[in-house]
Amino acid sequence: MVITIGAEKGGVAKTRLATHIAALAAADDVDVVLLDTDKQGSAMSWSRIRNEEGVTPSIPVLALPANPARELANLANKYTLVVVDIGAQNYRTMLECALLSDIVLVPCGADQQEVESTLNVFSTLRDMGPRHELGAIPAHVVLTRMSPLEGSKATAELRDYFASEKISVFKSQIAHRASWLATGKSGKAVHELKGRDRSQKAIDEMQAVYEEIIKRINGQELK
Repeated sequence: MVITIGAEKGGVAKTRLATHIAALAAADDVDVVLLDTDKQGSAMSWSRIRNEEGVTPSIPVLALPANPARELANLANKYTLVVVDIGAQNYRTMLECALLSDIVLVPCGADQQEVESTLNVFSTLRDMGPRHELGAIPAHVVLTRMSPLEGSKATAELRDYFASEKISVFKSQIAHRASWLATGKSGKAVHELKGRDRSQKAIDEMQAVYEEIIKRINGQELK
């Protein structure tokens, strides 16, 4: 199984989403590897801190390969799950990996530039769709860094806009919460944090995204 997380714009929580998917899968005893194609090596940095701090389970992370698509195909034969973290503006790699993926997640916040870049990504993914084994690339927006307020007007409007553009959006979403900042410096996922950094709402939101990924890949009905 291959999950690719990418976007045209940086700072949209791609690495955060990728590392958390890998951490939740590892907690479920899934044989998972994280492929970091970002030149900044954010996922590698998270993994290094995780190992230095002795956080378990350990999650193998591979750095930027010379040929990401070829490496992805090889890893998919060795691991139950490969999570691909695509670097910002690494458009070619994202598209190559998307063609080999069971699902593609495009994180997006409420910023207008993020929305516009997301439209560009989906336009290209649609054009490449016939080259995917399913006849279309199974891509979805995951809303990130959204208002934590239930019934937020801005969030509802963004969902309506993507719907008008016929772009699939996950029902689950990630709100802007302080606990997410602690994950990068600790090498942990939100469900592994302790004390003041721990947020049950953040845990529940990420768990909901993870479960929706599995349901969508397996073609299960979403409630």
